[in-house]
Amino acid sequence: MQSPIIYLHIPKTAGTSFRVSAEEYFGESGVLRDYGADSDNTSPGIRETFYDSEDDSSLQQLGLNKRLLCGHFSLPRYREVFPDSPIMTFFRDPMKRVVSEFVHFTNHYNYTGTLEEFYRNPQFQNRQHHTLGGLKPTHLDFFGLTEQYEKSLEMFNHRYQTKLLPAVLNKGTYTRDSVVKPTSAQMDEIFHLNQADLALYKHALKHFDHQADQPRLARDMTTRYSGNFGGVRNNKLVGWITDDQSDQPAKLQIRINGVLQTTVTADRNRPDLIRNGIDPHGNCGFMVPLDSISEVCHQDSISVHTEDGLFELPNSPLVFNTNTTRPDRL
Repeated sequence: MQSPIIYLHIPKTAGTSFRVSAEEYFGESGVLRDYGADSDNTSPGIRETFYDSEDDSSLQQLGLNKRLLCGHFSLPRYREVFPDSPIMTFFRDPMKRVVSEFVHFTNHYNYTGTLEEFYRNPQFQNRQHHTLGGLKPTHLDFFGLTEQYEKSLEMFNHRYQTKLLPAVLNKGTYTRDSVVKPTSAQMDEIFHLNQADLALYKHALKHFDHQADQPRLARDMTTRYSGNFGGVRNNKLVGWITDDQSDQPAKLQIRINGVLQTTVTADRNRPDLIRNGIDPHGNCGFMVPLDSISEVCHQDSISVHTEDGLFELPNSPLVFNTNTTRPDRL
């Protein structure tokens, strides 16, 4: 019996190519996918156990003997469910990644905003940093670099005794009119808005060739805060957070499109957190009615940070979608 490798698929980092290679090697039945509740790419089992019922026991059984669990989610989402799973991802130059994601959204999601509107939106800033929940690349069991994709794949095969073959897909073979060449001023602004990602990428470059040989399990990765932003349910923002350095409940700031709306204390009782062994008392949840803050409109960005600014909850920022019960997970 084994737990799957958890692959954090950061958008526009060659993740689809890696996933396809993994599915060809492990077989589609050996790979679980989570790309959001409404995505056709999400495995039916994930949709049933995570999104519909939130049944951790069934999710654990589903994951046993699977080889890979991948998708657009942040690290803490499955950290407690599969504590023995190694964690991996790919990183990319943040400047190139932001522009590539803008082109991707323009061509595949009918995005009509300008490049400036795209990269000034908090939900598209420091995406790699948010996915790791504040951890460093060297906290992961393995990480690759998009710019050194084939070498990364060779290193992965050596590490896990596999034989994945390269599959080059989803590179953005668009029309000439869709090619974007940012100006120097635009690149400077992207640079200043993505300092966390730039620091993370610099760290990844420094340690890429010297990754430790011994596996680092998810349960060994510790930070001061743990938590999750669960999105919108019954017209309320919900989630939880624990603080290992204080016996007082954490205070959180709720922002809409980067503008502070309210500060909330995470002290609501969450029996499910006790049941799942996350917190012995469970008094670390929060629930904020939407009508208690400024009007939230379709496609607004909702973010949740600790009051001290040291931690942003996994799944934050989220894009409010009036057509679903939860925001889109980005």
